[in-house]
Amino acid sequence: MSIGLLKLLLAVLIVFAVFLPCYYAFGNVYRSKRPLQSTPQADGLKYEPLSVRTTDGETIRGWFLYGTQGSPLIVVCHGVGTNREDLRGVSRFLCNAGFNVLAFDFRAHGESTGSRTTFGFREALDVEAVVQHAVGHYSQYFDRIGVYAISMGSAATIFAARHLPAVSAFVFDSPFAVLTGLVDRQFEHWPRLPGRAFAALARFYGSLFMGIRPADIAPKDYAQALGSGSVLVFHGAADSLIPIEQGRQLFAKIPGPKEFVETKGAEHVQSFAVMGKAYETKVVTFFQTCLRKAQPM
Repeated sequence: MSIGLLKLLLAVLIVFAVFLPCYYAFGNVYRSKRPLQSTPQADGLKYEPLSVRTTDGETIRGWFLYGTQGSPLIVVCHGVGTNREDLRGVSRFLCNAGFNVLAFDFRAHGESTGSRTTFGFREALDVEAVVQHAVGHYSQYFDRIGVYAISMGSAATIFAARHLPAVSAFVFDSPFAVLTGLVDRQFEHWPRLPGRAFAALARFYGSLFMGIRPADIAPKDYAQALGSGSVLVFHGAADSLIPIEQGRQLFAKIPGPKEFVETKGAEHVQSFAVMGKAYETKVVTFFQTCLRKAQPM
C-alpha cells in the first residue's frame, strides 16, 4: 500500500472518528438562539415580563400572563431549539380558559442566558426557579399549579419534579424516556458497524460538551418523583424524532393517575395541530378537573 493511500485512509478515519461526530454533538449542544418576534400583547393578553436567577447562576426570562384572579397557574415549558413563543397558541388558549400562565425561555434559548443545552437535565433548575418565583411573587393571583411541557420541557419537568411540591398536574407532549435511544436512532439507517461507531462517538463528544453522560439523561428513571400528581401524555403515532415507543416507555414508569393519548398521523409535537379544538378541550378539562381536586398551596 502506497504512502499516499495510507495518508488518505488516515484522513478519512480522522474525519469520521473526530470531526463529524464532534461536529454533530457540538451542533446539538451549542445551538443558535431563536429571537422572539412578538409579545402576548399581540394576542390581547395582559402580561408582565419576569427575570429569574437559577441556583447555578443562569438568568431565565419569561412572561407572567394574567388570567382570571384566583384561577390556577400553568407553567408552560417549550422544547429544544425554540423559545417561549413556540407555545404561543397553547398559552393563548390556556389564558382564554381563565388560567394564569407563566411562559419562559430555558437556558441557552430565547432571551435567557447560557450557551449549552443539556436536554432537560440542567434545565430542571430553570423549571424549579420559575415555579419558586411564581409562588414567591404571584401567589395572590392563583391557588394551584400545573405544568404543560413538550419534548425537552417534559424531561426538565420530570427531573425537577421532586422539588416541585406545589405542582399537582402535568401535561407532557412528545416526551422521551432516555436520550441515548434518540441518538442511536439518528443512525439506524446507516450500515450497522459504522452507524454504531458514529453514535458511540457522538455520545462521547456530547458528554464532553455537556459535562453529563447521555445515558444519565433518562426521564424514565425519575418518573417516580411525579408521585400522586395527575399526568396526561400526548404522543404522535408518526413521530420520527421521538418515537411513540419512547413515550409509552416513560408512561409506564409514571406512578399516579395517568392517561396516554396517541394521535394518529401526528409528527413530533404536532398533536395540537392535528387534533385542533379537541386538543384544547382535552388539556383545559384536564387541568380544570385535576387542579380543582388538588389541595391549595
